[in-house]
Amino acid sequence: MKPFWPTLIMTLKNTTASLLGLPYNAILKLLPDALQDKIRMARARRGAKRYMTRLIKKQLGYTINLENPKTYCEKIQWLKFNHIEHDEKIIARADKYKVREFITSKGFGEHLVKLYDVWDNAEDIDWDDLPETFVLKTNNGSGKAYRWFCEDKSSFPKQEFIRDANDKLTTRYGQYAGEFHYGKMPPKIIAEEYLVDGTEDIKDYKFYCFHGKVAFLSAETGGLRGERVADYYDVNWNRSHVRFFDDPPPVIPFDKPQTLNDMVDMAENLSKGYPHIRVDLYSISNRIYFGELTYTPENGVTCWDPPSLDLEYGNLMDINDINH
Repeated sequence: MKPFWPTLIMTLKNTTASLLGLPYNAILKLLPDALQDKIRMARARRGAKRYMTRLIKKQLGYTINLENPKTYCEKIQWLKFNHIEHDEKIIARADKYKVREFITSKGFGEHLVKLYDVWDNAEDIDWDDLPETFVLKTNNGSGKAYRWFCEDKSSFPKQEFIRDANDKLTTRYGQYAGEFHYGKMPPKIIAEEYLVDGTEDIKDYKFYCFHGKVAFLSAETGGLRGERVADYYDVNWNRSHVRFFDDPPPVIPFDKPQTLNDMVDMAENLSKGYPHIRVDLYSISNRIYFGELTYTPENGVTCWDPPSLDLEYGNLMDINDINH
């Protein structure tokens, strides 16, 4: 049975002129708050579906079918619009602060990056309590714009950070594209240890898991400097046939990390019971650190190379098999 909110929205719009001559938004304000929220969310979903349909058509060359999804990208979109935002476990595990509870409960607490503190807004930060180097990030966003790296506290632009961070906390990350679960996380700022790996850039290992099994992984570095290189591997560190970014491979091939098997085991443990999760990990001096869990990698707009991989990896996802 389809939800009646879209029909209600259209009815309100079509009858605006006859209801006291009030515009649509004024009529909306006459409704109970809970009903207003449902109608606004229904409008947001419709807008996000239109946006993603146009984007995927432009980027991938086909019109997605959400009634009978088959490809990887179609199934990510289906999960976004039909499941993820309603799944409290996903909302907690995609939250970069609350996920720490889940990681600990799975027996991997020792792999969490050291947490210095957490705040509801940037003005609450006591800078004197922080070490000379640290990383600040929001719990409900993703990408470089939601992370701040401090290598020298004395020169860190604190006031600029406060303005930027508070602006990010009030932004509903991903809503325009249907990633509504981020908007359901109580926004926070986290301070964590600044990880370093000697003189080398830290490598980010991203494990693409399907129903608790790693299908392939990427090893990436240089993103913070705008010099990102990436390569793709199977669980035995054989180079994979997968590619989906334009990033070049490293000039000198990446060495197989000594912790690879343990990272694969950890990624598969954390991803059990769900069609697809990307598990991000680091390995520094043979110690594994947890990064994050991503339920909508690349927002479900993955430019697979070759394009046939879109269907190949879509076939690995049973969107009705969710038991996590």
